[in-house]
Amino acid sequence: MPVFTLHTNIPSEKISDTFISELSSTLAELLHKPESYVAVHVVGDQKISFGGDSKAPAGSAILKSIGSLGTSKLNNDIAGVLHPLLEKSLGIKQNRLYIEYINLAASAVSHNGQTFG
Repeated sequence: MPVFTLHTNIPSEKISDTFISELSSTLAELLHKPESYVAVHVVGDQKISFGGDSKAPAGSAILKSIGSLGTSKLNNDIAGVLHPLLEKSLGIKQNRLYIEYINLAASAVSHNGQTFG
């Protein structure tokens, strides 16, 4: 059930469906989860100041998953892929993006009328 949410000051019209699809498949591969459970939510046109600069591309993201997150090694491996992908696709420099990693208990998430655990 990975959910990736990104808030960015990038204009919404510059966030392509191709990027969303690439991010979805990348997350499924990184987290070893079926892509049918991956949700990607990118919110553009946000007013964001990062380091006192509100003009340059910036973002704040949260990645939630049941398992596959939580250790320094896992999170760093994922960061090593996501930060470059977001820089290449959206122009958000790696030093202007925070990603928060949240490992959830299966009992804390429901889908299709029941929790995962």
